[in-house]
Amino acid sequence: MTEYKEKVKERFDELADSYSNNAIAYIRDKRLYLINKHIKKEDRVLEIGCGSGNILRFINSKNIYGLDISPKMIYFCKKIMPYGEFTTGDAEDLPYENNFFDKVIISEVLYYLPNLEKALEEAKRVLKSGGLILITSLNKKYNFVKTLVNVLKIGVHDNVSLAFISLNNLKNSLEKGFKIEEISSVPIKFMPANYSLIFFISAKKE
Repeated sequence: MTEYKEKVKERFDELADSYSNNAIAYIRDKRLYLINKHIKKEDRVLEIGCGSGNILRFINSKNIYGLDISPKMIYFCKKIMPYGEFTTGDAEDLPYENNFFDKVIISEVLYYLPNLEKALEEAKRVLKSGGLILITSLNKKYNFVKTLVNVLKIGVHDNVSLAFISLNNLKNSLEKGFKIEEISSVPIKFMPANYSLIFFISAKKE
C-alpha cells in the first residue's frame, strides 16, 4: 500500500466511530434518490468506498457488496448489514471476478483515488455487459469547500482528500469504456451540472 493510501486508511479508521452521525442527511438523500432509481431489487450491487454504509444500507437491492480501504468502516458495515458481503480492499485492484455486478456505485470517493483511470478500468471489469456505474462527486469548482469543512468541522472533515474532479474530466475518462446515460445535479437539480456542488453520472458498460 502506498504512503498516501495508508494515510487515507488511518484517517477513515479514526473517523469510523462517528462517520454515520456526521453525514449530512439532506445531501445523502439527494444522492441516494439518483442512485436508487437505477437499482432493481434483483441487482447484484457493489459500492466502492462504502464507508460505514451510509448509502448502501438504503438502496433497493439487498444483494449488496461493499469495499473500503478502512477495516473499521467495514466492521460497521458488517454489523449494520449482516446480509451483505464486505471486504477491506483497494479500488484500483478489486477482489472480484470479471462481469460479476449489475451496478457499481462510487459515491464521494473519486478524490481519494490517486489513479482514477485504473479504478474506472477495475469498475468496468467487474461490471456485467450493459451494467451501470453510478457516480456522485463533489465538483472541482468547489475545491474551497474542503478548507471550509475542515475549518468549521462540519460534515466529514478528513483532511486527506485530493483535489475534486471536474465534470468534463470525468466524462472524458468514462467515455473510454462506458456510454454516459444520465448527468444530474445535486442538491439543486435545475442547476447545470457543470456548476453544481455535486454531480451525478450514470454510465453503461459497452
